[in-house]
Amino acid sequence: MISLRWNITGSLVVVLLQLGYTAYTARAVDAHAYGAYAVTLTVVPFFGYFANAGLSACVLRSAHLTLPFVRAARRLGMVSGVVCFLLVEAVAPVFGSFFHMPDLTLMTRLLACVFLVQPSANVTVTAMRRAGAAPMAVLTETLGQTVGVATGAALLVCGWNPFGLALAQPVAAAVALAVGTAWTARRTLPDGPRVRARDLLAPSGFMTSHSLGQFVTNNIPLWASGRLLGAGAAGSYSRAFFFTGMLLTFLYQGINWAVTPLLAERRAEGLTGRDVRRTLCAASAVAFVGFGITAGIGPVVLRLLLGPGWESAVALVPVLSAGAAMTLLCYCGGLIDQVRSAPRALLGTLSATVVATAAGVAGAASARSLLLVAVAAAAGQLVGHVVQLAAWHRSGLMPAGAALRMHGVHLAVGTALGGAAALGAADRSPAVALGHGLFAMVPVVLGCVLLRRRIPAFTVAVATGLLGSRGPRTRRLPSSAATDPSDRC
Repeated sequence: MISLRWNITGSLVVVLLQLGYTAYTARAVDAHAYGAYAVTLTVVPFFGYFANAGLSACVLRSAHLTLPFVRAARRLGMVSGVVCFLLVEAVAPVFGSFFHMPDLTLMTRLLACVFLVQPSANVTVTAMRRAGAAPMAVLTETLGQTVGVATGAALLVCGWNPFGLALAQPVAAAVALAVGTAWTARRTLPDGPRVRARDLLAPSGFMTSHSLGQFVTNNIPLWASGRLLGAGAAGSYSRAFFFTGMLLTFLYQGINWAVTPLLAERRAEGLTGRDVRRTLCAASAVAFVGFGITAGIGPVVLRLLLGPGWESAVALVPVLSAGAAMTLLCYCGGLIDQVRSAPRALLGTLSATVVATAAGVAGAASARSLLLVAVAAAAGQLVGHVVQLAAWHRSGLMPAGAALRMHGVHLAVGTALGGAAALGAADRSPAVALGHGLFAMVPVVLGCVLLRRRIPAFTVAVATGLLGSRGPRTRRLPSSAATDPSDRC
C-alpha cells in the first residue's frame, strides 16, 4: 500500500510538471515546429522497445533480485541502447524526407541520445522498486523529469528553438541513471548465479512485441496526419492526444498497480467470472466517467494551457477523450487476458484494433479531415474491445449483455457530467468557463449520489470493501447464502 501511494503521488507530480511544461512550450514553439517534434516522439520510442528489450519487466518479475542479475540487465540495456542509437542516427534523414519536415532529421538525432542512458536507467530504477525502495525510485524519476524539463525550457529561452525540446528526455534519463547508480552502489544486493542475456530476453519477448503493437496502433493517426496533412496538423493532433494521453496513462497505471496483483493471487485459486466482472466494472467506470468529464471540461483546460492559436487541437479533445476511454477498456481487458494466460486473445484483440484503426485512418486522411482521423482512432479501439467481450462471452467468463449494460450505465453518467460541463462552459472566456463548467456538474453529481445503488461501480465498491454501505444494518447472512451485489453488473 505504501508503494502504491508513492507511485500515485509521483505520477501526479509528473503530470502536473508536464502540464506546466506543455503550457510553456505551447507559447514558445509554433504548431509546425512542434509537429516535427511530435513525429519524433513517435519515431524514436519505436526503436526504444528494442533498446529496452523488456528488461524492466524481467527485473520487476524476478523471483530473487541478485547483483549478477542487475549487472547483466544493465549491460544488456547499454549494448542494445548503443545499437539503437547508431541505427537511428543513420536512418534519421530517411524520416525527415518521408514526412517532408526539414527539422525532423536533427530533432530525431538529438532525441536518439536518450538510448545511451535510458535502458540502463530504467533497469536501475526498476531494481530500486523491486528491492522495496519505491519512495527512492519515485524521487529519482521525479528529479530526473524536473531537471529534464528545466533543461529543455532553458534551451528554448536561450534561442535553441525548437531543438531544445528534444534534449529534455535524454537529460532526464541521465539524471535518473546517475542518482539510481549512486543509490545501488550503497545498497548491498545478494550474490547469485551467472545470468546470461538469453535468460533475460526470453520471458519478455511476447509482451514486448504486444506492447510494440499497441504503440504502433496508437500512433498510426499521428503518422498519417503528419504525412498526409502536414506538420501543423500533426502538431495540433499531438497536443490534444498528449493531453488525453497523460490522463489515460495515469488512470491505467492506477488500475494496473491495484488490480494486477489481486488477479495474480486469484489466479492461483482459479480466475472466476466474478473477478473479471469486478475488474471490468472498475475500468468501465473510470473510463466512461473520467473521460466523459474530460470531453466536457477538457477543451476549456486545454485552451487555458495552450493559449491562442491552438483551436484545432482544442476541437479534438472530445473525440480523443472517447478514444482514450475505449483504449483504457482495451488495456484493462488486456490485463485480464495476461493474468489468465490467453495469448491468442491478446493477439486477436491487437490484430482487430490495428486493422480497424489503419483502415479508418486511411479513409479519414484521404478526406483530409483531422477530426475524422481522431474518430477513426476511437472506432479502432472500440472494435478491439468488442473482440474482447466476444472472447469472454464464448469462454463463459462474462456474458456480453451484462458487460454492455454496465458500460451503458457508466456511459450515461459520463455523458451527463461531460454534457453539463460543456453547456456550463459554452460561450465564455477560458478562466470563467472553467468555473462555470465545474459548477454545472454539481446537479449531476447529486443525482448520481441519490441513484448510486443503480450504478454498477458503486455496488462493486461496496462488495469489495472500498466503500461502506450506509443503509440499515441487517442480520449478516452466512457466506453460503450471501449475495454479492457485484453480481448484478
